[in-house]
Amino acid sequence: MAEEAVGFVILSFDGEEYDCASVNPTKNTGRKPVPTMNRTGEVKHTSNGIRTYGLTVAVIIPDGKDPINWLTVKNARVSIESETGNFRETYIDFNVQTISDSYDVGGETRRNLEGFALSYLEESI
Repeated sequence: MAEEAVGFVILSFDGEEYDCASVNPTKNTGRKPVPTMNRTGEVKHTSNGIRTYGLTVAVIIPDGKDPINWLTVKNARVSIESETGNFRETYIDFNVQTISDSYDVGGETRRNLEGFALSYLEESI
């Protein structure tokens, strides 16, 4: 029997749902190699660094006034959850760094948001 997978996600900024075309979260552990000179010429040591969380979100550009001024999004709480509610993760204190708009001949318009979050919470439901 096939297992169910997350089909689509619901994106919310500070509790308000917002239509999106794609969401690409990135979690970086901060671990890195520490190169040293030795006979083998290989890295033997690692160090723990600072965890970082990045988000790239493609939202739909509405025909009219956008309900969110994306330039001012600072310290927002961004939640991504499945339609069933069995999967949910939250990025805390999300800050938008870069905004770029995309227009396509096929009629797709998107606003691409890139930024970082200060904390991450994987919620078990």
